[in-house]
Amino acid sequence: MRAPANIHIDHLLIFLIIAIGAVLRFYNYGSIPFTHDEFSAIFRTQFSSFHDLIANGVVVDTHPAGVQVFLYYWVKLFGVSEPLVKLPFTIFSLLSVYLIYSIGRQWFSSTSGLIAASFLSFLQYPLMYGQIARPYASGLFLVLLMVYFWTRIMLYPDKRYSLNLAGYILASAFCAYNHHFSLLFCGIAGLTGIFIISRQHRISYIISWFVIFLLYIPHLSIFFGQLKQGGIGGWLSKPRPDFILDYLSYAFQFSCYVAALLLLLVVLSLLWKAKRKHTNYRLLLVSFLWFLIPLLTGFLYSVYINPVLQYSVLIFSFPFLLLLMFFYADAKHPWQKFILVAACAMVIIPSLISERKHYRLFYNSPYREIIIEAKQAADSLGRSNCFILLDSHKRFTDYYLEKPGMENFHLNFFHDIFEPPVISGIIDTCTARYFVYGCISNSRWEDYPVIQAKYPYILVHKRLNEGDFYVFAKDRVPGLNEYYFSSYADFVSNRSGWVNFMPANVRFSGMDLETPVYCLDSNLQFSPIFRGSLRDISRNKNDIIDLCADVETPEGFSEAYLQLGIYQKEKLLSFQSATIAGRNSMEFRRIYCSCRLSDIEWRHHSLYVQGFIWNPKKQDLVIRGMSFRIRHGNPFLYGLYRKIEN
Repeated sequence: MRAPANIHIDHLLIFLIIAIGAVLRFYNYGSIPFTHDEFSAIFRTQFSSFHDLIANGVVVDTHPAGVQVFLYYWVKLFGVSEPLVKLPFTIFSLLSVYLIYSIGRQWFSSTSGLIAASFLSFLQYPLMYGQIARPYASGLFLVLLMVYFWTRIMLYPDKRYSLNLAGYILASAFCAYNHHFSLLFCGIAGLTGIFIISRQHRISYIISWFVIFLLYIPHLSIFFGQLKQGGIGGWLSKPRPDFILDYLSYAFQFSCYVAALLLLLVVLSLLWKAKRKHTNYRLLLVSFLWFLIPLLTGFLYSVYINPVLQYSVLIFSFPFLLLLMFFYADAKHPWQKFILVAACAMVIIPSLISERKHYRLFYNSPYREIIIEAKQAADSLGRSNCFILLDSHKRFTDYYLEKPGMENFHLNFFHDIFEPPVISGIIDTCTARYFVYGCISNSRWEDYPVIQAKYPYILVHKRLNEGDFYVFAKDRVPGLNEYYFSSYADFVSNRSGWVNFMPANVRFSGMDLETPVYCLDSNLQFSPIFRGSLRDISRNKNDIIDLCADVETPEGFSEAYLQLGIYQKEKLLSFQSATIAGRNSMEFRRIYCSCRLSDIEWRHHSLYVQGFIWNPKKQDLVIRGMSFRIRHGNPFLYGLYRKIEN
């Protein structure tokens, strides 16, 4: 009599899991902004013909045509708005929760499926990608749909075999058109099935591969065209050897509470384990291989050919890590299943909101927020008192400037003013009382000290996901002091931290005979060097180092370099350089070089930093002053993908 009760509680629990997942995904749904990748995809739908879409919207990208073609017609039907564009992908994400439950129930037990579904429903990793209109939520759904049909033809070939085989073929073909990693997964799953399927169905199963290939033939020319382009190594770096540890930390929210939950689930599952005849160890091995092989393939391809491995492309195989982790779970009683699911919700969801700050970070796009903040600052301080400059993506910004309430709001774009952008030229001509500045994560780090040289007081600093917003003031106002470490080269007493100091090169000249200058000449290639242990002088991995030098170059001077490096023993981990070019005038000018510590690896020991001027041609160069300073950075800059450390 226990089976009907178990079936009833299973249906109730999976309904609750999906319902809670829907609340988490649809909460304040209209406020979710487009991400950079979504903007890129949407702008590549603005073509008048299907041919132009393929030629100019698909071939130029690194993804298959499926999602781009879908968006092309979806936008034509419903227009461009965040909720409507994202809606199908969020639905795919919720359907995936049910599919992983169904697969887990058929492979191992309903308890295993319920726990895996809970993690897939509540964790930030699948939740966030379910709120993004890119090929990840759709690929997750299609992969699980393919595996569902694969499971039916492997385990239950006597039940609607032809219908399930047709479903397997169509789902596999859609996976191939969705993403290259979902295509890879289909290939791995297809080969695995050869060792599991019954002999009488093996021929039809192999024939299905040829049908899938025939369905993919129209895409082959696009596939080979994209293959020639390589990967995305222009901005994506090669993965570290411990990438798997980073990935697991990210997938489980960098949370010690979630780690404790995993341990609790192991203990409770073993205590409450029902007696069953056997565990399907073939499917246990399949779970392991289906998670490991895409990871290894992406890792090796990224290391030896072109970087492609990101957390996003592993979402297709992530469900099988969950099944691998919970295969043994098989609670005897309905109330035990309820406790297991409730424990998942009570730990993962608070971690999502509090530790990962999902709704604060993901719902506040820098492209939108810096515009809103700039308008509020201009309205409160007076538009005539503010010079507003955004270093952002102009086309993305224009999208938000067309929204209601942004009429007649004037601002300046960095790249509209100077090419190449030189913010010092803007600062020199700016007369406004306040300098309002918004930037994204790839903006120049040196812009901050350049602005602060003329606008030394910081009224506002909003730290955003992938961006920052500032209001600088020219006159003294109650504000922020973001520098917490400063060291200045003292050319008289040789202050601690500075080495390579040559007293013979100190001069007193000009009207101010009390202020020394340091002269590089034909005898010296290097200025005094600041050198210090990074762990001793820096408080946080998100902080930013600013190296500054006031220099004068004589007529005919070619170039020297202000350089800033982070080292582990003798190995250079990060290097920044600013050119000191010659000028006709003999005036001192200020040169900056900066480094953001969150862009380097901090897991090494014995890290140290050094900054100096390198004068390779040993030309005359006068240094009036040098400074090495550290300021507080933005702990949320990479917060969606890294641990948030305040």
